[in-house]
Amino acid sequence: MTYHLRKADDDDGDGQIKAFRWLLDVQALWPAPGGESQSAQSTAHWATGTAAQHALALLTDGERARALRFYRPSDAKLSLGSNLLKHRAIANTCRVPWPEAVISEGANKKPCYKPLAPGSKSLEFNVSHHGSLVALVGCPGEAVKLGVDVVKMNWERDYTTVMKDGFEAWANVYEAVFSEREIKDIAGFVPPIRGSQQDEIRAKLRHFYAHWCLKEAYVKMTGEALLASWLKDLEFRNVQVPLPASQMHASGQIGSDWGQTCGGVEIWFYGKRVTDVRLEIQAFREDYMIGTASSRVEMGLSVFKELDLERDVYPIQER
Repeated sequence: MTYHLRKADDDDGDGQIKAFRWLLDVQALWPAPGGESQSAQSTAHWATGTAAQHALALLTDGERARALRFYRPSDAKLSLGSNLLKHRAIANTCRVPWPEAVISEGANKKPCYKPLAPGSKSLEFNVSHHGSLVALVGCPGEAVKLGVDVVKMNWERDYTTVMKDGFEAWANVYEAVFSEREIKDIAGFVPPIRGSQQDEIRAKLRHFYAHWCLKEAYVKMTGEALLASWLKDLEFRNVQVPLPASQMHASGQIGSDWGQTCGGVEIWFYGKRVTDVRLEIQAFREDYMIGTASSRVEMGLSVFKELDLERDVYPIQER
């Protein structure tokens, strides 16, 4: 079987190399056999479906086994989608056939691509998934480090906890992740538009999740995890909360799912201002935010491209 190459996505047509950004929604992909609800099925049963079998066959044995370890099909689909995007990014950018687009591990077990031949093209990338979305950010070469984080707000769960214990007590649960100043900022945040108690708590939760999403993206850029010893010494100030899609349509985006994009966050590390990292966060639909971090502030970021599985992800095959 021959696999054809697809066009790379790192050039927006103006000659400038940018970090490309992809988004895949796996909610409706790879349905369970017989049209049954996936929530009522185990992953083992879901994997017997024709669509799932086709997609799983594109992974390595190890990747397939890890996806099938999840009990819930929704989690297995996120793992499957994540690996498919990594393979596609490597194949596109490094101009290698799908079977040679091998995902390796770098420092701190961060996924990476290690070219098989000296002098071959390389790729920096990062992937995140939450809810039903998988996001990937990537760029050719090794001159930049990238991080991405997808977060989906859980209004019902968090609202119940806040109403029971109070917002300040709820925020203090995360004191191992945020600095004292950040905790005070999160706990004391006053929504710019006053409304009902429920509306104000919702706005405060969005502000918290914006902090969380940005910090996660930054930490992933470094190759560390949220267990990093320096987390409380990494401080974000002037965090702006992007408006959801229902309140603002972001310019340049196709469709109505995209909300506002916000930058301008101040980054402080061990009390010193960091100026060489680019951070931005964008709202998607009502409940999602996506944060992107780049170690080169001058590096351009493409708009997110919503991928079609058949057209954009699966390898082009010729029997």
